[in-house]
Amino acid sequence: MMQDKSDSNYNQSICTAMKTPLRFIAPILLLFVTLLWGAPVEAKWDHHDNNRRNSLQWRGRVDDKIDIYIQGRSVRQVVLSGRRPQHVRYDFDGRLPRRTEFVRVVSKTGRGSVYVRQQPRSSNNYTAVVRIYDPKGGADRYRFRLQW
Repeated sequence: MMQDKSDSNYNQSICTAMKTPLRFIAPILLLFVTLLWGAPVEAKWDHHDNNRRNSLQWRGRVDDKIDIYIQGRSVRQVVLSGRRPQHVRYDFDGRLPRRTEFVRVVSKTGRGSVYVRQQPRSSNNYTAVVRIYDPKGGADRYRFRLQW
């Protein structure tokens, strides 16, 4: 079977039409893949995922104000006012390192405030301090996750 010139021109124009979009799509796709794989791990972390590495989960009933001291894998509660915390439980995933680290409360429940009062550094023997302040009367259940 013999191809005539019009079929050849038609096939050539289709090939040219297909190459033009590929010239634009291929670099965009390559850029997308590079950005996706090259993104830092921290940028991919979501507060709602199950990534619990380098963190402390704490829970208990608090009446008024306490400070929680975290050093290595140990936790100590100091009552500033109110009653002693009840039903305290905590769980580490990793150890708070003996170096300057930035720690943050990434999730919390409870009617009052939970915040980092002191960051770990050499001057405080690498101890993080979290304050829970429950301004209303009576105790309330608190739960937070501290991440570093």
